[in-house]
Amino acid sequence: MAFLSRTRKKVKKNRSRKGGHKVSVLKSLPNDLLLEVIAKVASNSFDDLCRMRQSCKEFNRAGQDDYIFQHVSIDKVPLFPLRKRKRFSELLRRCRKCGNAEALYRQGVLDLFNLKQYNFESGFEYLKKAAARGHREATYVYGVFSACVGGEAKQQGLQSLSSLDPKDLSESRERFMTCIRRMWVNYEVVSTMLAYNARAKTCSQCENLQDNFVTKRGWEDQYDEGDNLNGCDSCKMNREVNIFCDRLRRG
Repeated sequence: MAFLSRTRKKVKKNRSRKGGHKVSVLKSLPNDLLLEVIAKVASNSFDDLCRMRQSCKEFNRAGQDDYIFQHVSIDKVPLFPLRKRKRFSELLRRCRKCGNAEALYRQGVLDLFNLKQYNFESGFEYLKKAAARGHREATYVYGVFSACVGGEAKQQGLQSLSSLDPKDLSESRERFMTCIRRMWVNYEVVSTMLAYNARAKTCSQCENLQDNFVTKRGWEDQYDEGDNLNGCDSCKMNREVNIFCDRLRRG
């Protein structure tokens, strides 16, 4: 008992200074380290970030830094929120401003494919920024869409698609299609992509492979798993554009 009494007195003494004010251990942490800790929590859950900010003044102050909103997870924020629309809109706007990859990707998809807010230049730029930050679905959509822009953009799109292995490419396509089903799609974009791809020339090396592919154009389930694994990068890109557009028209 005497030992416990001495311990309590020691702890109380170490936790207080003049005036009896408690000294937070958090204040002794370097700001960069504190931001990293909060960003790690924020990247797992926006709700966890909110609870963390409510726990103390230091967390609340540091939790408002742009770096936190660059990394915060917005997976649970709906694409078209029916409730708390203003709150979610402000959150997404802040995230985009801070370079949050998921927020940039969402805005790019909305600007390019949503019938009600079509804006090609804005959407393409948002997708490009999200892809540059390593967002897989953005890398996929930017790569496919760049094929239809031409010039340097086509080469950049080719590199984007080539950076995805077959599993990542397939999963990114499915996640994008799940996202796109929630909106009225601007099929003018799809028509433009198909028109470009119809003019795409097949290289002499892959001519037979491309002819075999053309006979199977249509529903996505008609493609073999290895269809987009053969041929040169340019022909694989053209085939992926066709798959992409077919899935959009189906959806």
